[in-house]
This record gives sequence, C-alpha cells and structure tokens, in this order.
Amino acid sequence: MSIIVSLREVNKVYQTGDTSIVALDSTSLDIYSNKLTLIVGPSGSGKTTLISLIGCVVYPTSGRIFIDGQEVTGLNEKQLALVRLDKVGFVFQHFNLLQPLTALENVMQPLLLKGDDAKQAKLRAEDVLKRVNMLDRKQMLPRKLSGGQKQRVAIARALVTDAPILLCDEPTASLDAKSAGIIMSDLKVLSQEGKAVIVVTHDLRLKQYADEIIYVEEGKVSCSSNSEVLNK
Repeated sequence: MSIIVSLREVNKVYQTGDTSIVALDSTSLDIYSNKLTLIVGPSGSGKTTLISLIGCVVYPTSGRIFIDGQEVTGLNEKQLALVRLDKVGFVFQHFNLLQPLTALENVMQPLLLKGDDAKQAKLRAEDVLKRVNMLDRKQMLPRKLSGGQKQRVAIARALVTDAPILLCDEPTASLDAKSAGIIMSDLKVLSQEGKAVIVVTHDLRLKQYADEIIYVEEGKVSCSSNSEVLNK
C-alpha cells in the first residue's frame, strides 16, 4: 500500500466579477493504492472540484498536488494531459463510449493516443476485455450492449494503459441495482489487486465496498476509514 495521490493545503476559488466563490476550502489528504475510496457529497458541495483536481483536469488556486510521487501543480496543459493519460483511468456515469466504434476499438483508443502500435494495442485491449468478461462482445457496438456491459467496457478502457488510479464518476448511477453491485464488486477486486480506485457517488449504499470515505460539504472535506466506514 502506498500514497498515490497527495493534496497539500489545496484550495480552489472561482472569480465571478467582483465575487469570489470558494469551491474547495484548504484541503490536505492522501489517497492510497490497494484501497477503494468513496468521495461523497451533494450537488454543489465541492465534490466535482475535488475530483477534477485529483484527475488533473483543473489547476488549484493554491497548494500542491502530487500524483504517483510527481508534483503536477506547475505543469502546463500538455504535460497535464500526459499525466492523465499515463496515471489516471476515467470511468463516467454515461460511459462516454464512442458510438461508431466497437467495444474493442473503444478500449484501444488510449493506447493509440499514446502512439502504441495498433497490433499491440489490439492484443492489450483484448486482454483487459477478457479481464472484465467482455471479450465475447468485443466486436459489438455500444448501442448493442446493456448498461452494465457498457460500463465494463468503460472500465476496460480505463485499465488498458495500466494507470495506477481509477477515477470513477457516478459509475453506478445509470445502472439497475444488480448491475451496480456487479460493477462495484469488479472495482473492489481491482483495488485489492493494487489500483487506487476512487468512486464519486451520492449513494451511501455503496459504502459497504469502501475502505475509505471522503465526505465533501460546502467545500469542506472530512475523511473516515476502515471500521469507521462500516459503522456509519
């Protein structure tokens, strides 16, 4: 187990005319590999700002952010894009699959963006599709897949670069209860295999899968872990 994401006195303030809006108060926290971490909070709580900072999508107003030991706070947009590609796999509520492409082609995309050989990209994509039990549907278009199947393809796409961080934004919100349970079980296994799995949700029923919970409300962050999670 090791620290994979570290925030040190990070905050985010948006300026609207003469008004300053504090989206995230000064926050210091660590996120570990081999753990499934929930980030929980209502709309407008600062949850989206926090995950955007962790995912290297926005810059902090102040403070320092480290991803896998590298400080990313001072990187330019191109450098941040490379960090996202190498270090963070993204899974979204609405899957964000490219509709004209097959499941296999969708999973290959991050590798092709990195400049990998197409043949090797295909082999790697098939390997991760097999891992999420979707290899038999590799030639299917997204519109032919169920919600749970689409999410498994999206998880495979996030895994294909072997990024140490899996950042999942409401991954079960579009799924029925059975499919949601399967997806969360899959994510739990990935955390146990060494990934830092971060799941953003408003659904506290998912806490049974969590090793840590980060609560965000009105821009303020608090954390609980292990037995605290189970007893809440």
